[in-house]
Amino acid sequence: MKGRVRALRVEIATHAHATEDEERVVKAVVNLAPNVLRRVRVGRVVLEGHYGNPITRITVHVSGSDVEEFLREFASRLGPNEKRMFRFLIRERYDASSGRLFLRVSKQDAFLGHVRFSDGDDVVRVVVVFRGSPSVDDVIKEFEELGLVA
Repeated sequence: MKGRVRALRVEIATHAHATEDEERVVKAVVNLAPNVLRRVRVGRVVLEGHYGNPITRITVHVSGSDVEEFLREFASRLGPNEKRMFRFLIRERYDASSGRLFLRVSKQDAFLGHVRFSDGDDVVRVVVVFRGSPSVDDVIKEFEELGLVA
């Protein structure tokens, strides 16, 4: 389709606190789209928390042909309610000036293999970066074509 909006990359990040099993947190991230995320490198950086406790920042970058596959697999993990909610979230969390969509997914649900959007603190952050700065309606249309929204 001529002029179709394209997602260029997906940036995924979360933190594993000292009280969490780091491998379980990595599993939560990979569970968002296992077929794609098992093929990419998981970055880890150890940071120091407010009280000197170690916090590991876990990051994954998806780019190229893996982006569309990631989005389709991510969508396959959304239940009907989440797909309906996603349309609303796009309007609320898309920044047209930067061409970025900011999502927050429950880390615990992701560990269990489900994608549930969350506004809590214990989340996996997913940022979808688009070429240019498409309108929110164009982004919604793109996601409709990929089956992400109902």
